[in-house]
Amino acid sequence: MYNMRNYKLIFIFFLTFLSSQSQDHTKEIFFRVIDSQSNMPIAYATVQIKDKNIGIVANDDGSFRIPENYKINNYVLEISCIGYKTKFVELKNIVLKQDNVIKLTPKIELLDQVVINANTSNGSNNITAVDIVRKAILNIQKNYPLENYSTVGYYRDYQVINNTYYNLNEAIIESFDYGFKSDIIMDSKNKNVLYEYVENSEFSRDPTLIQPYDGFSKYIDDTKISGQGGNELGILNIHNPIRNYEHLSFSFVYVFKRKFIDNHKFINIKKVYLNDEILYEIDFEAKESLTKSSHKAEGKIYISKEDYAIHKFSYNVTKKASLETIFEVVVEYKKTNELMYLNYISFNNQFNISDAFKFDVVSVDYDANEKAFYVKFNSKIDQKSIDRKDFKFRYNKKKLLVEDAELVTDYDVKVTVKGWSLPEIDESTDMSGFTYRIKNIYDISNRKIFKTQQIKGYQFREYFTQQIFENKALPNNAQFINKYSPLSEAQIVEKSGVSKYWLNTPLKR
Repeated sequence: MYNMRNYKLIFIFFLTFLSSQSQDHTKEIFFRVIDSQSNMPIAYATVQIKDKNIGIVANDDGSFRIPENYKINNYVLEISCIGYKTKFVELKNIVLKQDNVIKLTPKIELLDQVVINANTSNGSNNITAVDIVRKAILNIQKNYPLENYSTVGYYRDYQVINNTYYNLNEAIIESFDYGFKSDIIMDSKNKNVLYEYVENSEFSRDPTLIQPYDGFSKYIDDTKISGQGGNELGILNIHNPIRNYEHLSFSFVYVFKRKFIDNHKFINIKKVYLNDEILYEIDFEAKESLTKSSHKAEGKIYISKEDYAIHKFSYNVTKKASLETIFEVVVEYKKTNELMYLNYISFNNQFNISDAFKFDVVSVDYDANEKAFYVKFNSKIDQKSIDRKDFKFRYNKKKLLVEDAELVTDYDVKVTVKGWSLPEIDESTDMSGFTYRIKNIYDISNRKIFKTQQIKGYQFREYFTQQIFENKALPNNAQFINKYSPLSEAQIVEKSGVSKYWLNTPLKR
């Protein structure tokens, strides 16, 4: 070949307006949960090992994985989701292949859009959505644990750009909670223990995307970042408005107990089911006096008809003009022995980076035997952007005809030239006579060749409970995660029995 050329802060989001170690779970069974009528994925379905106090929550695309040993032991999966009939699947009948599809049947009943007919405690014939939400808030201390407990769960954080995952970090964490009477961030009795941590190398990793927010090179549109100190796990926890119902959360919920009802109008109501329990599904949106004309904030809250426990809460803030999401929170609780415990929480926010990295050509080499140029780039190439018409080569100003361009590695493109358009090339050929022009090539982060640009993406933090321990006190001699340091710097604690938990790594890349 002839060489031509060589080339920590914790965030609460408030909108502002101008007016590794890894356990071996290599043998796994893969599943996907879908709607039996639409065949669309069902996000965040709860998957429980029947008669065992352990389970997982499906990903947003309905996918999940189970260690093969549960099939060997003939366990049964119990799959449930709000608005669907619960389904039981015997693992002994499951084939060891990719994507065993599980179909759930919808179970929903439409009601009056404004008022639900019901008997209230004051004798009225009607109960409004505001009444239901107010009762739910008043009953939080009755429905949620006030004493210490813990959950062991699967945690992950990652970025998504153009539907591609970056910098996926995964962990198994035990979260010790002193109860809803405590401040989840500031109370010293609320701590976490790290049992496993993996920086997943099977997904793309780009250090540019994990630089801290500074308001200039990395920032969130129309948002200021209020700091209380902490890592990504802390950021996730503080954006749970149910757990922090007496403390400041995010726009436009603020302090859930005091401001949620005042700041929102409630629109539609449906009756949905979780198993045989009736839940009120209530749509709401923030008042325009808060969001102004530029933004929209809306969501859903699911409240039990029986005891007014809040089962699920979702919140999405978008720009009205572009419909781009600024941030989104989804949190769900499930009942264990009459009290509600966290099932999962997902929080993501949009971010922008002024990218100092320039997508560029590293080298161009010519292979005389193959009559082809090998172009090496400094970033992984988006294969969809490769077109032979975008590669131009000349020798002493004479145009060479490109026959084909193909991706041969993540970083290299082979450009084949029609032989008859090439000069005779040997050891004496002056390679400086070759020139090239390349355009319209993009890397997998959507950077255009030879350009610096703004990158827009989404930062996710998620926690999925696998096991709940009621009345479990904080251990005296454990090594806890430092709330003010990255999880990657935390000490991994070895403990017997931890191997039964697993990383529910996303199937998509």
